[in-house]
Amino acid sequence: MRAEIRYLRDAWPEAILIWVDILERGGWGRHDVRKTKRVNRFGRVEVSSTGKSDCWRPDISTDVQGFFRPDGVHLKTMGLHFYIDGLTEVIKKILVQKK
Repeated sequence: MRAEIRYLRDAWPEAILIWVDILERGGWGRHDVRKTKRVNRFGRVEVSSTGKSDCWRPDISTDVQGFFRPDGVHLKTMGLHFYIDGLTEVIKKILVQKK
């Protein structure tokens, strides 16, 4: 991941990199959740260290009914709308700051 993030920064130095946290999925055990938290923390630190960047932690949980399909992995329409709306807000914030 570190090499890929550095590559993106080197290839497009003026780009604003956005780290979006990996969502936890239904049926994951404690080990999977801890691993995901470590990966997300690593990604946020790496992207932030490159300069122009932002990070977003989607407030989507498997505890909230209606976001995930019964498989606990894929988002339902409502979850997708929530996800896309949140990502859109991050991009709008960045565009406003650029002006």
